[in-house]
Amino acid sequence: MRLLPLAAFAAAACLFAAPVLACDTVLPPEQRDIDAPGTYCLAANRENPIRINASDVELDCRGRSLTHRQDEPWANEGVHLRGGSRAVVRNCRLVGWNLAMSVEDYSDAQLLNNTIVANGQAISARGPDRPEGGGLRLTGNRIFYYQAQTGAERAIDINHSPKPVLTNNLVAGFRGYAAIHLNRAADAQLTGNQLLDLNEGGGIAVDMRESPRARLVHNTVMLRRGVNAKGLAGASDATCIENVFVNVVDAGFEPCSVRRHNLHQISND
Repeated sequence: MRLLPLAAFAAAACLFAAPVLACDTVLPPEQRDIDAPGTYCLAANRENPIRINASDVELDCRGRSLTHRQDEPWANEGVHLRGGSRAVVRNCRLVGWNLAMSVEDYSDAQLLNNTIVANGQAISARGPDRPEGGGLRLTGNRIFYYQAQTGAERAIDINHSPKPVLTNNLVAGFRGYAAIHLNRAADAQLTGNQLLDLNEGGGIAVDMRESPRARLVHNTVMLRRGVNAKGLAGASDATCIENVFVNVVDAGFEPCSVRRHNLHQISND
């Protein structure tokens, strides 16, 4: 059984514990679509997915679980935001989905303090490719792959969404290719993220493709053994400050245009 960095998990959980907020509408367990603006919450665990099709929506799951139903293999996405703007999804626990949270052509979306027990890709976001960015923010989400039965190439996958902000997210036990993948996501800001116990056999912690000028500050990447994994790929014009990479054979800091106080250490004892 793998040993987990429990102190890091506990710290992340305590830091992002959120108070219960009032809501206008308690979403019934059988309702799958949110088609009108408003503040919604869950009062019980559920097995049905949630689709947000409107603007100005806030969904607070209040720690309740959305669990994938075994009798609906075609329902692959736990929470799906599409074709609107200004949504917040917080405090949800998603279990067993092939794609837990999806943001598609939705501007100013915020995913906050969610827990994902992943069985595939955890978070996927595809923006409108506008130079000013889509306002995507991922903060305090915790993603675990230790119970996964289905693999995934990427845990967090962001495409055509300039200026995304990823802060204090945790990915643990991911066995695929890239824990965070940025494609055409220029000016990304990654701060305080923890990518732990990743694929030792050739994975990449943060893979950046056509995503210049990223700012990576205070991120932690830690593997159990230094075998063949990479820290950063495609970090041209990036700012890399005070990141800690342990047991990552190729850190990938060299292309960063600004490099200060990064730690790269192999410890196979």
